[in-house]
Amino acid sequence: MSQFHFKVNLKGMIDLLSNHLYSTPHVYLRELIQNGVDAITAHKKVMAEYEGTIGIELFTSPTKPPTLYIEDNGIGLTEEEVHQFLSQIGQTSKRGDEEQDFIGRFGVGLLSCFIVSEEIVLITRSVHSDEVIEWRGKPDGSYQIKKLDQEMSPGTKVFLQSKRGFEEYFQPNSVRRYVKHYGEFLPYPIYFYGEEQIRLNAKRAPWEMTTELALQYAEERNGEIYLDAIPLSSTIGGVKGIAYVLPYAVSTNAKQSHQVYVKQMLLSEKVSNILPDWAFFVTGILNANELRLTASREEFYQSDLLELVRAELGDCIKKYLVNLAEKQSDTFWKILDVHYSSIKSLAVEDDELYALFIDWLPFDTSLGRKTIKEIRSEGEMILYTSSVDQFRQVSKVAKAQSVLLLNGGYVHDKELLRKLPNVFPELEIQEVDASTFSENFVDLTLTEREEGYAFLRIANLVLQRFQCECDVKKFNPSELPALYTSNKEAAFFRNASYTKEETNDLFASIIDQMVVEGVKPTFAQLCFNYDNPTIQQLFHSDDPELQRSVIETLYVQALLLGHHPLKQSEMKLLNKNLRQFINWRLEK
Repeated sequence: MSQFHFKVNLKGMIDLLSNHLYSTPHVYLRELIQNGVDAITAHKKVMAEYEGTIGIELFTSPTKPPTLYIEDNGIGLTEEEVHQFLSQIGQTSKRGDEEQDFIGRFGVGLLSCFIVSEEIVLITRSVHSDEVIEWRGKPDGSYQIKKLDQEMSPGTKVFLQSKRGFEEYFQPNSVRRYVKHYGEFLPYPIYFYGEEQIRLNAKRAPWEMTTELALQYAEERNGEIYLDAIPLSSTIGGVKGIAYVLPYAVSTNAKQSHQVYVKQMLLSEKVSNILPDWAFFVTGILNANELRLTASREEFYQSDLLELVRAELGDCIKKYLVNLAEKQSDTFWKILDVHYSSIKSLAVEDDELYALFIDWLPFDTSLGRKTIKEIRSEGEMILYTSSVDQFRQVSKVAKAQSVLLLNGGYVHDKELLRKLPNVFPELEIQEVDASTFSENFVDLTLTEREEGYAFLRIANLVLQRFQCECDVKKFNPSELPALYTSNKEAAFFRNASYTKEETNDLFASIIDQMVVEGVKPTFAQLCFNYDNPTIQQLFHSDDPELQRSVIETLYVQALLLGHHPLKQSEMKLLNKNLRQFINWRLEK
């Protein structure tokens, strides 16, 4: 028997593997079953109909550490290949044009066994030789090779005895769990030999299942009832997978972790760069055959190819969702309902996501809740208000005039509306407010103005102290007796006055300084509706006190309809008139 030595500092290499390259000692199981799968794949290239299997068994003793045994009936190694591939760090048998058919390629995987064991014992026979070779390697850099005088079918057997302190990685439950964890979807059967023979891997992967079965698998595995399962495919990187739509809202800043396999061996459950950032509402399970891995085989190497794959997978999600939307699928509306706020938030910044979803986002309008696609079908001019209060103030007027008005007051809505011409250049977007509609109200005839002259004079006198001018015009709906409107300057003075009433003396003095002395406040406007029955009665009333009380009440009502907060003086006015109306009624 001859003695040989490695040509590197193997202890330093093992420290590198355990502390820097691999995330957990359990990866030794991944490397072992990976070598077995690659060996079977190589055997099938020699015999296409060959059926390969991998077997695992544990041997325990009260006086010795547990030993793991793993065997495969793959292609095996000759003595020359043992020297070449097991005894030179970084050397791998997966070279040349056929490299893409194998999982491993860096030639350091077997050394991960030294993380958990002081010796690797490997017995192998190649399909190209009748010799049975035993190789024993130790972490001090030495190894031994000898020929065994025994019969053995082609394949490889590996024995590992646990280091002291690493026994937990050799427990039956732990071994079964992690072999299944890494190799659940490998193409060849993996058996655990114990009291009974147990198959550890599945017969079919989720990306090979129907949508219904893929959803059922995810529910059983993760305990989640996902909204949908989107098939993923990229011919560029040889990628297939499933994107599960999350059943709960998530932050757009939270990157999703995806479960990714390479040639059906688990790469990681925390891959975040395989799908586009905008696809935050899905979590994926994917298999890649042609993407390049880092040396740890726990993440993908950043490359132009990965960027192309990411874009192609993103297109799969887009096309699927567009198809759902065009079919008016209940599933699509569930997805939109659950992730509505997050989709809007990200769409403001992400043009790609914006273009995908904007047609299907619903907005409140004067004619009911409508999607942008429905709104676009109404015409090329889109009117919107920039606040919820403005919308509530004029939505009835817009509806009565059959004008489609959008509420842009909710978070991100006006930003989304302003971006519409970027996707639909034919559209024109215009922000409007109450004054926009009041400009289109019908003026009274000379006779009608004379009829309401006395009423209008009283109204201006009554509301002058509230910095409000009055007018009378005709507009729809006739049920609306008055409409309160104000420009930005008038709104500023009103808000300053309201805040001054609600705050303490210190802040009140600061507000006084903000309002420049000598500047005449801009007046708001209260437009009475000539066609309203109540206004007609007031025109012909000969009771000035009743007219004053009703004018004050209509003023406060118009403020409330516009969702303007009432100042203390206005609240007192409302209470006083309510009591007065009650007393008048009781006196009758």
